[in-house]
Amino acid sequence: MTIYDKLLIALLLALSLATFFFNYRLGAQGEQKYISIYVNNCFVKEFSFDEQTEEIVTFPFGENSEHIATLEIGKGRVRMLPLPENLCPQGICSHMGWISHDYQSIVCIPNRIMVFFGGGKTSDFDSITY
Repeated sequence: MTIYDKLLIALLLALSLATFFFNYRLGAQGEQKYISIYVNNCFVKEFSFDEQTEEIVTFPFGENSEHIATLEIGKGRVRMLPLPENLCPQGICSHMGWISHDYQSIVCIPNRIMVFFGGGKTSDFDSITY
């Protein structure tokens, strides 16, 4: 391996790290974020928040909507608070912790709850080409 090979490898590593850094910083600068909540594959609630929003959001789940789940929102992040152990034995949804990026989601399989970032779109279309 020559010095030029090592230089090329170092250059490619630096370029990939710089791309990751800029992508991360630009994604974190979005002003409004939208969270969508689905229970049993049915839409329950969608709301927007920003970096200053601090609130607790509750929503019903279960066969007859007899249970209540709680989301905590703060500093541009969202997390699900723990559910009773008899409803969610492993508690993976609450152990997921805070989510703050579009590619993250919270899923509770036993209760069929999905919480993920939406785009705030109200249209059924991704795009329209003329």
